[in-house]
Amino acid sequence: MMLDKILKEFSSPFYLYDEDKIKDKINFLNNLELEFPRKFNFAVKANPNLAILSLIHRCGFGAEVVSAGELFKSLKAGFEPENIIFDGPGKTDFDLKYAITQKIHSINVENIEEVEFINDYSLSKGLKTNIGIRINPDIDGSTMDKITTGLSGGKFGISIDQIDFDTISNLEGVNLKTLSVHIGSQIIDYQKLLSSYENLIKIADEQNLKENIDIDTLDFGGGFAVLDHSDKEINFDSWKNNCNKLLGGKNFNIIFEPGRFIVADSCELISKVLYIKNSGNKKIAIIDCSFSEYIRPALYDIKPPIEVSNNSKDVETYDIAGGICESTDYFIKDVELPKIKVGDNIVFKNVGAYGSSMSSTYNSRPRPLEVLFNKDEYRVIRSRDTLEDLCKNEII
Repeated sequence: MMLDKILKEFSSPFYLYDEDKIKDKINFLNNLELEFPRKFNFAVKANPNLAILSLIHRCGFGAEVVSAGELFKSLKAGFEPENIIFDGPGKTDFDLKYAITQKIHSINVENIEEVEFINDYSLSKGLKTNIGIRINPDIDGSTMDKITTGLSGGKFGISIDQIDFDTISNLEGVNLKTLSVHIGSQIIDYQKLLSSYENLIKIADEQNLKENIDIDTLDFGGGFAVLDHSDKEINFDSWKNNCNKLLGGKNFNIIFEPGRFIVADSCELISKVLYIKNSGNKKIAIIDCSFSEYIRPALYDIKPPIEVSNNSKDVETYDIAGGICESTDYFIKDVELPKIKVGDNIVFKNVGAYGSSMSSTYNSRPRPLEVLFNKDEYRVIRSRDTLEDLCKNEII
């Protein structure tokens, strides 16, 4: 078994990615019978590892970035500038200048003030920059509050009544080509997505009736669910058929931004049990990783799917805790598992998105190794931090 072989070479904790699972998800989306021009742009925030990005690029995807750092890494991984879009509600001057000079496909603005800055800087460089506007459609994606992004009163996107399309279209340093929307993550109800698409199409059609406006691209965002403890998912057949109906007779280029959907279930976080602690009526397994390595359970109060590497027939109830000095550093509580002993491996599933990408060195814990495997081989795609790495940017 591949994991047993890898465990003989590397000590935990480490992230272990299955290359074939990433390819399978990409092939699934690429092979959907969508009857309109479309491009899938991977949401880099889900996992910005260069090897993962390079793999996704080689499979024909573009990139969606939200910082200059993600743009830099995407370019380094091989993505062509014309296949990169830049989103985000808090772009800095540096972010915008870098994106402008790299001549990417589109900068999707989420604040009206961005337009003036992009226009002025583009003119100063003798450029004309393609931009999009992210619309806030005030649509509830019926997902968790902390990953809902399409409601009025939130920080994402711009309300339609705040956008002066005529003024923007007359600016000489920008070229308004795209409207975008993204209502949240982990969405099962595809009708919510379709409502946001329909809203965007209506706005684009209305604006394109004007002589000086030519919106040719609609960015529908991402949000396809990958659920940790459920077989629920979007009904992609119905979603596909409805998308085809919505866009029948239209001439838009469509962009989708899948992130977690592509990489989440490709990765496991491998950890080891350090101690079994009896505390009151609790039995606590303390392991060698923490929310520094996987913060989603603490941040979103989710219960991660886990496996234990033993064949015990006895079952006991445990809390699984990390080793850092925070009371919230628990992965799951009151979970029934095969009887655990010190040295057993606890494997966390679905960690490929926002596992490594949200990891930190809190408590001065070196960030873990990352390993990518396929049917035949495995290789390190990020080395484990050394203790010196923890100090390399600091000055006494």
